[in-house]
Amino acid sequence: MTAKVIEQFILDDLLLGMRQDPIAPDESLISSGILDSLALLRLITFLEERFGIAIEDHEVMQENFETIARMEAFVAAKQPA
Repeated sequence: MTAKVIEQFILDDLLLGMRQDPIAPDESLISSGILDSLALLRLITFLEERFGIAIEDHEVMQENFETIARMEAFVAAKQPA
């Protein structure tokens, strides 16, 4: 469910509906140019608000945001059990 919510935000809000095909969970969002620095800031704000988590500055690194699968795991680890 988390992955689908993240994907939908990227497609609708960051790509403004310009891409119709789904984003694979392991597709590189940074090297493909889908996520740039401004888009990453918008995505972080969305994740914090939507999932009720706080993302610290030191956690903003490529390994946490490279793919939807990595973001899903990161969000799951940040949420209370």
